[in-house]
Amino acid sequence: MASHSHPPEFFEGLRLFNRGFYFECHDVWEEVWGDAKGKNKVFYQALIMSAVSLYHFGNDNLEGALSCLQKALKQFSQLPQTFLGLNVGNFVEEMMEFYRGMSVGQTEITEELLRKPRPQIELEA
Repeated sequence: MASHSHPPEFFEGLRLFNRGFYFECHDVWEEVWGDAKGKNKVFYQALIMSAVSLYHFGNDNLEGALSCLQKALKQFSQLPQTFLGLNVGNFVEEMMEFYRGMSVGQTEITEELLRKPRPQIELEA
């Protein structure tokens, strides 16, 4: 597999992520992650943790969401600005902006927060 290409399952996970099916996305991407090596493995793990974070958020589990976000950010910090077609820096900013101002014990997940648009993943050519 070339460093800039993804297995077909990745694109299925991407479609699921962008439609808000984070649990299903996580399942698909775990298969991709299991076969990956090196930085690719780090990349897929960071995406999985991002999906799990948003899944927890949607299930009124802010503590789990923010914990997974921190794990994702740690993984993304090991990657260059752009990796495997994803502008990592921009995606990290989107994730951080989504959660800005939220903290465990201080933020109640309201209907308004649940309607907040989720980050999307767009690959560069």
